[in-house]
Amino acid sequence: MLWFALRNLLNFVLFLFLRHEVQEHPHCTLAQQESTEMTSANEDFLFNYHRSKLVVGLTLFEFADTIKEGDGERLHELYKFALLIFKANGKSKYSYVIFLYLVKLGGLLSEKEAHNLRWNRFYNKHGIKGGNIPLDLRMEHMNKDVKTMWKALGSNINEKSAERVANTVEPVELIMDSIDKDCGLSAKVGFRAQGNPEIAVKQVTKDLMQLRAFRHQSGRLGHPSFINFPSNLLKKLDYRDLHSWMTGLMKTWETVYKLRAG
Repeated sequence: MLWFALRNLLNFVLFLFLRHEVQEHPHCTLAQQESTEMTSANEDFLFNYHRSKLVVGLTLFEFADTIKEGDGERLHELYKFALLIFKANGKSKYSYVIFLYLVKLGGLLSEKEAHNLRWNRFYNKHGIKGGNIPLDLRMEHMNKDVKTMWKALGSNINEKSAERVANTVEPVELIMDSIDKDCGLSAKVGFRAQGNPEIAVKQVTKDLMQLRAFRHQSGRLGHPSFINFPSNLLKKLDYRDLHSWMTGLMKTWETVYKLRAG
């Protein structure tokens, strides 16, 4: 049963990749596509670079918005796309972590544990719409508070006192919030100000228009550092290698989790 669920997950991820290949290059095999892209006189490498940069930028915006909204389902779908991007560009550690997350949801965890992993990834202190932050950022905030209290102990700090203080972080935060409320001090709700991006956006827009970056021009070279930038972000991804990599990891994890369960 476990292996069947994992196989379904593998087939789904591979389906996403193969669907992309068919839609983008319906008349080419993977090898033909690679050869054609590198030798075609119609290639516009500057256009390729800026189009890919736009795709990545919009994907990052999607990640940020998903976290703010606390949408575990949408984050799950984005991770599937991120897995292929990381694997295609040799980011093995990120690929490993994301694939393990997908496999856990697909078959290694119980239904209750999988639901908790998918949705319990955000923190919203004030309960406002679009006010979530990642749980690891929440942990960083708590670590900062702990270090501040440890510093206040001065020469009295030791393992016992440090542990006792660390266990009071959340109760102290609740007490401080309660005092602020009694004193009529409203908490600042929102995210850190990023400054006014208007000047930077206007400059970037002006530069791109001068370059005519989003108008395809056959034979145009890319920027000096990215002269032959590919048109396909997944160009380096070998689906046979991807299948072998996924299958090997699933066999390993199946054994490990069976031993843990036993």
